[in-house]
Amino acid sequence: MDQRAANMQARRDKIIAAAETLIMRNSLGSFTMRDLAEEVGLSVKTHYNLCGDKFAIAAEVEERAYTSLEDELLSLPEHVDPIEQAIAIMLAGANKAIARKAVLHHLWRGDHPMSDQKKPRSKGLVKAGSVLVARALVRAIQQDILLAEMDPQTVANQLSINWFGTAMLWSRDVLSDDAFRVRVRYSGLIGLLPFAYESVAATLRAQLFALQSDLPHFDLS
Repeated sequence: MDQRAANMQARRDKIIAAAETLIMRNSLGSFTMRDLAEEVGLSVKTHYNLCGDKFAIAAEVEERAYTSLEDELLSLPEHVDPIEQAIAIMLAGANKAIARKAVLHHLWRGDHPMSDQKKPRSKGLVKAGSVLVARALVRAIQQDILLAEMDPQTVANQLSINWFGTAMLWSRDVLSDDAFRVRVRYSGLIGLLPFAYESVAATLRAQLFALQSDLPHFDLS
């Protein structure tokens, strides 16, 4: 990369970093190019030339969030308990979503012009998590924790679908941040319970009963 290209990339990175700060501070809905220009100290025209409009910039912010989440999931230490590993993967996704709440709330609940553009990326994220969960479930079968008849990828896919449904409730403010985390853990455990050997199932049931008092109560009528 020549010096001119390097300088342009440095300015792009500065703009994207400033945009993330503004979005996290004020939400995606109130993010404007004028605010960004004042934050960075460059003209609005320069921002358009380097990064595109506000939606392109916000898309780059979210793309970086997705990429960092995938990196984070891949670098998770391997838990001695593969079931806890699967739950940890799902919780990491929830925690990253909460950390990027100002962006993801608008996108996932579908009330922003970028929402339709980001659906494939959201599905890709769920798929990536599902693959990692499946690996943990394979290890659980090898350790005689889960039944060998269970298809790891099928179950992992269902757990990921459940995760995304919970994320949608969170994005619509049906669930608080803490309730999001509790529901992710609860749904993960309850999804694996039918496939556990009885000695393990007893432990999973005990964990589920302990979580019941922390589950949020909401009216779906």
